[in-house]
Amino acid sequence: MGDGKNLTRRGFIAGGAVVGASTALALTPFERLMNVLSTGFIHKAQAEANGTEGSRNYINILMAGGPLRYTFDAWMRTNPSDPQLDYNPMVATKFVSSGGRVVGTEYATFNYNGVLVPHMFSHSVTTSAGSRALTDLLNHMLVVRGFGTGFDGHLFNATIQQAPVGGVASLMGLAADYSKKTFEAIEWPDRGAYGNYASMNGKALNKLTGNPLNSLLEGFGGPQGGRTKGRSLKERNQESFELAQARLRAYAQSDFAGAGILAKNLSNASALMKKGIGNIGAYWDGAVARYRGLMEASLRQQGLVGINDVPMISAQSEHWRVHVADGNRGMTIGANSDLRESIKTMTCPGALAEGFALAEYVLKEGLVSTLNLQMGDPDNLTMMDAANGVTAKHLAIKDMHETGSIPGVLITTAYYRALCAGMLELIDQLKKSKVNGVDLWSETVIQVISEFNRTARTSGSGSDHGFDQLVTSAFSGAIQKGPFVVGNIYKAGHGGGYTGTQGRAAPIEGYNQKGMPSPTMAASTVAALLRTKNPYENLAEPLVRLSGNDLQVLKAAKIV
Repeated sequence: MGDGKNLTRRGFIAGGAVVGASTALALTPFERLMNVLSTGFIHKAQAEANGTEGSRNYINILMAGGPLRYTFDAWMRTNPSDPQLDYNPMVATKFVSSGGRVVGTEYATFNYNGVLVPHMFSHSVTTSAGSRALTDLLNHMLVVRGFGTGFDGHLFNATIQQAPVGGVASLMGLAADYSKKTFEAIEWPDRGAYGNYASMNGKALNKLTGNPLNSLLEGFGGPQGGRTKGRSLKERNQESFELAQARLRAYAQSDFAGAGILAKNLSNASALMKKGIGNIGAYWDGAVARYRGLMEASLRQQGLVGINDVPMISAQSEHWRVHVADGNRGMTIGANSDLRESIKTMTCPGALAEGFALAEYVLKEGLVSTLNLQMGDPDNLTMMDAANGVTAKHLAIKDMHETGSIPGVLITTAYYRALCAGMLELIDQLKKSKVNGVDLWSETVIQVISEFNRTARTSGSGSDHGFDQLVTSAFSGAIQKGPFVVGNIYKAGHGGGYTGTQGRAAPIEGYNQKGMPSPTMAASTVAALLRTKNPYENLAEPLVRLSGNDLQVLKAAKIV
């Protein structure tokens, strides 16, 4: 069994798939791929045999800029027993109409599985499977609200949520440290100063450029001319595959941990190795077009009750302004137009279609455990400028200082409908793939973050940086019978020009963080979903416990 020189546990794992075949030559990319794949199969079998399942897959979606989140996951009154809100027109989820036109906003919810959720979730979106109720997403949703930092600044508030404690792994690094995949962690597009990745086990973050799938796998393509010597590339690739197979068969016949499990999965390993990276070009173009098409159909949809089912004719007040990139200003919507027309030309938020296509491929192929993705700004909104009567397409930035209450509800509802449609499509695709009898969606956690929610102006004229009223949400197939919400908020706002209930973080009685909880609370709570050791819990206990598919809320959400 074996060559008598490498039949040890360390030898099996550390030894390359091409040991003895091309020791005088530099490894080709294909040989490296065979090596990491065979090592990954052995690690996976060992982990299963030892009862260490590893982390769930982790996808982090960043909305850099800090958009209003009230229509989506910044939930205010979530329990019928909660006190009534002190209303602020910026904290709105639905329109009020009179005389056949929109005249104002309201915070409207409906009861789903005992939780009051924003009006948007009463509608449906488009996926490959057809129309899908957004309540399907609620079943797997956890909202973590009521935490803050006490400090302003886009970069600080973005990075502190990703790595809230120095000297330990970031959330993404935590999941990557438990990974047995070919690539532990990837990021696309590069977050630059908005990123904060830390691994305690030296797991690398692969930052992708251009076409992210090609960028990720280009090292496994054919070698450059002149790099391979001694034998033809075809011969070396065939020999590499055969040696990798021999390595796996030898381990399967040994008495090492996981040998029996590996033996049962040799055919799957062989199929993946033969497939290699497949025809990624054919997959990529079609997948990106699929995600973009269904998300744009969802965000542009008309006739949504309480959103765009009656005309939206501007009163040309501060409630009708949109913060646009052109001049970094608040543009008042002209009265000689219907604001509903704006989203008919709105495009899929930048990088999102590509991000979901990338996630679908690498998770289904078992290549990656953790991904950092991004979601761009609402773009190509056709709007009339009241200042000059000119109708043009505009980019509405997510740092919504000058976006008033009425465009705010319309634009963010469309924006989050796109996100939800993309997530539901990805969920459906992951459910089709199973590993050891468990579907990939049950083994995946998606977290949506931004620097902060907004501090809402009482006048309805816009909002500022809500660094003391942060919110994040997590979705997983391991969560059933949702939604769930944790974290306390104050009924009162910040005072001055920011009154009304708007999600200001409040202390949690009996919690091991005194005063306003920090982002460590949110990270600890999400870590409880990942099935890893929680490095944050001594500083901030998780607010939920997950046992199987049973999610238990440990501290009920309150308005105080």
